[in-house]
Amino acid sequence: MNKEQKKLIELRLTKCRLYLTEPELVSLLRHDPALWQEAIRRAQAARPPKQPGTKKLEI
Repeated sequence: MNKEQKKLIELRLTKCRLYLTEPELVSLLRHDPALWQEAIRRAQAARPPKQPGTKKLEI
């Protein structure tokens, strides 16, 4: 098992928690492209909008 496969993604459901690796999750999403698109749309909507001209400052 390589380092990337050791990273687990926690999915909190109502009655349980699931732990999947990224390749496992991608494999599941490949079976339903519409679900994949909906998840991307939700992620974009959840992100705060970027404001032009602002930069991230590192201190």
